[in-house]
Amino acid sequence: ARSLTDAGMPSYAVAFYRYIIAAVVFLPWLRKAMDQKTKVLWGIFAGIVMGFGWIGYVKAIETAPIPTVGVIYMSYPVFTLAIGMLWFGDRPSRRAIMAATLILVAAGFSLSPTAVSADQIPALLLSLGAPAGFGLAINVLVHKLVHINPLARISSVSLGAVLGLLPLMLLTD
Repeated sequence: ARSLTDAGMPSYAVAFYRYIIAAVVFLPWLRKAMDQKTKVLWGIFAGIVMGFGWIGYVKAIETAPIPTVGVIYMSYPVFTLAIGMLWFGDRPSRRAIMAATLILVAAGFSLSPTAVSADQIPALLLSLGAPAGFGLAINVLVHKLVHINPLARISSVSLGAVLGLLPLMLLTD
């Protein structure tokens, strides 16, 4: 992603192309699942959130250290647990809470003042959209899309990302 943005590709285009192939390839399975429109719409919603979250991730790797941004992205299990608790009423196990705590400690080490400069903090905060979007998508997959074909699930989430990012792509030279 960084090499693409260094070459002049906008961050939203990098995110768009990340999802377009799966959206197109798995579209036939999504058509077969259209009798379950509410579930498909949940997948599209999750995809839109994931797509915009990826813009933050790509923007962050343009200016911040890639290992630091990567560690932040890998905090998605924390977001998955938090969104599951707050939105879907899940009760995480003690092991899950301990694992989330370890992830936060590791992220804290990577965000130490020696690893990150003050001017990189806004980009790193923006990058939190990626693990938050991924955490939401995991919860939607587990709670809302369990009764549709797995390939239709992939298609609905990928299509959501593409649809969410499409207006930005259409406004690009």
